Amino acid sequence: MIPGDPPPYLYRGPSILARFVFFALLSLLLLFVDTRYQHLEKLRAGIAVALYPVQQLARWPRTAAQEIGVYFASKKALERQNTALSLLLLDWGNTAQEAQTAQQENARLRELLQLKAQTSRSTHAVEMLYDTRDPFVQKITIDKGQMHGIKESSAVLDPYGVIGQITHVSLLTSDVTLLVEKNHTTPVQIERTGMRSVLYGMGAGVPMELRFVSPAADVRIGDRLVTSGLGSVYPPGLAVATVTAIDNNTEQSFVHITATPAAGVASSRYLLVVDALTPAPMDSPSAAPSGEGKSNGKSNGSRGKNNGKPSGNRRTS
Repeated sequence: MIPGDPPPYLYRGPSILARFVFFALLSLLLLFVDTRYQHLEKLRAGIAVALYPVQQLARWPRTAAQEIGVYFASKKALERQNTALSLLLLDWGNTAQEAQTAQQENARLRELLQLKAQTSRSTHAVEMLYDTRDPFVQKITIDKGQMHGIKESSAVLDPYGVIGQITHVSLLTSDVTLLVEKNHTTPVQIERTGMRSVLYGMGAGVPMELRFVSPAADVRIGDRLVTSGLGSVYPPGLAVATVTAIDNNTEQSFVHITATPAAGVASSRYLLVVDALTPAPMDSPSAAPSGEGKSNGKSNGSRGKNNGKPSGNRRTS
């Protein structure tokens, strides 16, 4: 039977107890030397440097888990913050646009008030509701009608000049025919020279035409066309258009002159309606004095009876 203990000749070196005592005394000696003389500080630093990669490698799983958690948490927080900032930016952008629009509208309203002070006629501040649905008719609808005192043939202005004329009035709304409506006429005069003419609309997107102008007339590119006041529809002196091109063809009787509207014909929102001057009614025969009416009747009767022959009174005189 094989014995469990190794043979005596396999034992090498001191016993386990001797080694324990030796290393314990060595540890105490090193502790004493290190505490008293600080000679092992450099050795400790070198060992720490040598063991640093091992320490970092041992910490890597925990550090990686923490970094991954922080990454996803930060990503979610950034996404929420980005969404909140985007909504806030949209809100601020909308507010800024509304403020800019309100500022522009206030400026236009102030210009309309200044324009209103320049005319002695009755005026009405109105707002454009919508354009006509017919693409071949250049008209707009405003938010006031007969109940607000709007009358047909009244001029419609924006801060920059004339845009059209009231052509139909209902109870609460009115239709405005724009200057650019085809064959719509506007009596104008050249501001520089005072020469009168008629400006014709040619449709949307087509320059207006100043017709019936002699080739010898003094018209220049850039001349400002204003209302002449003829017809008692438009007050005189309102800006209408600017001359943009002149075609002086000697073979034609009149010069072909084109112009562009000065006002925002299709872009103005707030407008001013200026009432047209209504001509004074003619005195009716019944309103005449009784004596004058009898005298006229007798005169007419005598003319009818005499049939062109001189009367007896005339002989006497």
